Amino acid sequence: MKELNKLNKEKSLYLRQHKDNPVNWYPWCNEAFLDAKEQNKPVMLSIGYSACHWCHVMAHESFEDKETADILNKEFINIKVDREERPDIDKIYQMSQSIITGKNGGWPLTIFMDHDKFPFFGGTYFPKEDKYGMLSFKKILTRVIDFYTNNQDEIKSQNVNVLDVFNKLQERESCSNEINEVTIQTLKTQLNSITDTVNGGFGSSPKFPHFPSLLFCINNCVSELDEKKILYTLDRMCVSGINDPVDGGFFRYSVDDLFMIPHFEKMLYDNGPMMSVLCDSYNKFNDSFYLKKAKEIFSWVDKFMTAENGCFFSTIDADSEGEEGKYYVFSSDEINKNFDSNEIDLIEKYFTDSKKTNFEGSYHLHVYRKNESDYKKNFHKFEKIMTKFSQLRENKIMPGIDKKILLSWNCLYIKGLINFYKITNDKKVLNVIDKAFNFIFKQMITHNEIYSCFNEEACFPGYLDDYAMLGSSLIDYLSIKWSKEHYDICKRICNDLINNFEDTKKGGYFFTSNHHEKLFYRPKSISDDSVPSGLVYATDTLLSMGYISGENSFIESAHRSIDYVRKTFGDNLTSNVSAINLLNNSNIEKEIIIIRCNEDSWNLIKNNKGYYKKYIIHINDSDTDLPDAIKSKKVSSNFSAFICKGMTCSAPIINLEDFIRSLNV
Repeated sequence: MKELNKLNKEKSLYLRQHKDNPVNWYPWCNEAFLDAKEQNKPVMLSIGYSACHWCHVMAHESFEDKETADILNKEFINIKVDREERPDIDKIYQMSQSIITGKNGGWPLTIFMDHDKFPFFGGTYFPKEDKYGMLSFKKILTRVIDFYTNNQDEIKSQNVNVLDVFNKLQERESCSNEINEVTIQTLKTQLNSITDTVNGGFGSSPKFPHFPSLLFCINNCVSELDEKKILYTLDRMCVSGINDPVDGGFFRYSVDDLFMIPHFEKMLYDNGPMMSVLCDSYNKFNDSFYLKKAKEIFSWVDKFMTAENGCFFSTIDADSEGEEGKYYVFSSDEINKNFDSNEIDLIEKYFTDSKKTNFEGSYHLHVYRKNESDYKKNFHKFEKIMTKFSQLRENKIMPGIDKKILLSWNCLYIKGLINFYKITNDKKVLNVIDKAFNFIFKQMITHNEIYSCFNEEACFPGYLDDYAMLGSSLIDYLSIKWSKEHYDICKRICNDLINNFEDTKKGGYFFTSNHHEKLFYRPKSISDDSVPSGLVYATDTLLSMGYISGENSFIESAHRSIDYVRKTFGDNLTSNVSAINLLNNSNIEKEIIIIRCNEDSWNLIKNNKGYYKKYIIHINDSDTDLPDAIKSKKVSSNFSAFICKGMTCSAPIINLEDFIRSLNV
């Protein structure tokens, strides 16, 4: 029987994908570093995730290659990490790679380090042979071995330098700058400078959606030109190749400037924020096409990404049958054999060119630019065609689904669902939200711990993003349905943020808690990366919960964090858009509206467009177990609305019609 490496007992799909490699992999563990010290070997750390195309490529080329594996096993201690399980490790070594090489990071991440966990060289994907202007992985290994053997003093010196750079990043502060109208205008200017007015979106290839920037543009467009620009980007994203018109949902990014050919992996953490973007867009611009695309995300997650327990899986792979995108694209034969002549005419008019394929001899569906406007107006007539395409996919081998449940990503999607529910008032959506929270409360939260991941069992103590996004989603939930249980858990989260994550010297919150494994650097950042900044969302959660509950300690901690954020803003605001969205001056003194009324009055309020952007907590007559801060809002008639800004509340509005009119002022 084939001897397995040390990954055979791991639950991570990504790690188990490598359990039969000839490489003697370790998971991240003390044993690996003790063996490296005892055997005087460098450590080769490889970080990736199950849906990553280039991770698969490097695995097939190098980690399944016996000759390469022999070098790795003889000269290195080799560690595999799933970046979705250990984002703390990923953050530190992504930054290390950039510091050492001056290049952007990514996955797969390849790090060479000593037994003390200090890196001395790194990169991302390395090919099996010299190509793409890169040395082969085997040549890299040979040079690393030589460098490690003959340059120990230089490695120690470099370790000191790397640590010094990390410390300076942590210490970097400037004068405190308020996030005010000047900041907003500066960010507008910077985003305008990178807006692609030809193809939509921001920057060039690879082109990512940049959800915080989309939300900023939607909610800060005041001129006709502002509106035209953001609508063009939204429309292009919804009709281009980054969107899946067949089964719904959005791919992670496009590999070109055109938003045509995506990197075919689908991530839950993209589709939750995209749901929020689409709901904000529908509310702002009243375009039903955006609501349709939000409904498609909901349908896709419901069909492909929802566990029996009610929570949501993390990713769908880019590859199937060893080929990227094979499941998603269609050949000419498939189209000609399965559609009638009228349908083929429509497909060729809007989606394909019979003379020219667009992805490796097949068609990845996207709407021709000249027909985009017409498609938006007539999207209903394509529903039957898309159903047929979906049925064709059912005959193919589907890409792998990583079924681990990640708390922060689930909460990003729940936040999108809450926005979707506020738009649709669809009870099915509310049931989905309630079922997901019910599982999280029962399986991922214990008396002592909130867990980051569920994979057959709860595992990995929660990181800042988990606490921040769970807290934020609970705050959002209270605006659609009062629940003392959700309120109490949110208060617990706020206390945990202060007690276990807060930087007591400078303000703000570390990515790891006081109880996590101590690594050589403790990440702390206000910047957005593939997900919005956990530090910013933690701050916003504490601020909101402070005003809802009346707990001054929450507000004080949030303001210490706001002071830190203001001091660490760099000149490039496009990296810190969530901070500008949530912590600007006009949003710091939260407006909280407490309404006490019956269900009929509440339904009238929910049916008003102005309701979507307001934060309203509805208390009905049957709600008796109320916190003091809400109980003190006495009912003086059949309808009472208390509009509170910061710590000050206005006299109650007791006329329903007057209140509804105020929503649209």
